[in-house]
Amino acid sequence: MAGAEAHISTQRFAFVDALRGFAALSVVLYHAYEGGHITGLLAHLPAWVTHLLRQSGIGVAVFFVLSGFVISHSVARSRVTLPFVGRFMLRRSLRLEPPYWLAIALAICFAQLSARVLPGKELPSFSAGQIAAHIFYLQEMLGYPEINVVFWTLCQEVQFYLVYVLLLALSRNDPAQPMQGRATALTFAVAALISLLWPIGIFTEGPWRGSFLPLWHGFLLGSGAYWVWRHPAIAPYYLMFGAILLVAGVSHSDNFTTVCVLTSLVLWAAAISGRIYSACSWRWIQMLGAISYSLYLTHNPITGAAFRVGYMVTGRSLILEAVWWSLATCACLVFAWCVWWLVERPSVRLARRVRLAPARRETFPAWGRVRERR
Repeated sequence: MAGAEAHISTQRFAFVDALRGFAALSVVLYHAYEGGHITGLLAHLPAWVTHLLRQSGIGVAVFFVLSGFVISHSVARSRVTLPFVGRFMLRRSLRLEPPYWLAIALAICFAQLSARVLPGKELPSFSAGQIAAHIFYLQEMLGYPEINVVFWTLCQEVQFYLVYVLLLALSRNDPAQPMQGRATALTFAVAALISLLWPIGIFTEGPWRGSFLPLWHGFLLGSGAYWVWRHPAIAPYYLMFGAILLVAGVSHSDNFTTVCVLTSLVLWAAAISGRIYSACSWRWIQMLGAISYSLYLTHNPITGAAFRVGYMVTGRSLILEAVWWSLATCACLVFAWCVWWLVERPSVRLARRVRLAPARRETFPAWGRVRERR
């Protein structure tokens, strides 16, 4: 029995990967719409399709919830200390930054090329400070324009990761105790209450430029879905948190918050039913999930370039917009697969070489098994 549980615990969350793939694809579709590349086609599409495209950028909310769920899982069996925080952030950096830095270079090169090819377009200027700020996820805080509009989310994600593991370390989390111990549970209860101040409308701005706090509730909803799966006794508190956010999201027409709540509930339902390991496990959607990070980072310049070149070659009509929309989406997928294969996969392998803690045997009574931690 213990062996079977250990085997299940090492399985991939197929449903999480599928949601990640769908979220990335929705953002790709959104930028084709938002970039004005298919205006003629939109005029002939049903209103509900146009509405869905207009809202498809909300896939970012799904990413934030998934991050909370996955990061919580990745540290759940570890005693988080300040040295652990350093190793954890190094591991995340090795995982995230090579594809991200490539995407920065790609966006700069395509912007320069576009200005040289398109008549009347001004040559963009990127300062050393702007590029350096992007490399260290500081462009939002320092007020630099985004080199690629999608990069702002990484500034948020890095803050989510760092604050989450710091809270675990400072509250002296104990993985052998339910909810990592009383101090940790209380710390995150307070964090959840603070996170409510923005979606319910008490505050509208963060305490500093580019602050994670206005969007912190999305990450905590993902983390909450994970912890209530592992510790069902806290379900009433999780549901209360979600209900408050759902009411706030609907009453304030805050689609980000509403989608975060619904994504969290779907994750929880998939987890408690066991479907999180098997739902949407078709090979094509799992591959889409695998390349989702590279797809998200690189799709915007590829989309713009594909449409511009296409319309320069063939002209623009209703049918040609549909054709080039399909081809641009395919180009994004193929390019993302190449980045995943050549850059992201080696980054993942390199990150795994950073061990978060020494291998040792520990007992986790809350989960009823003994596991080898590595």
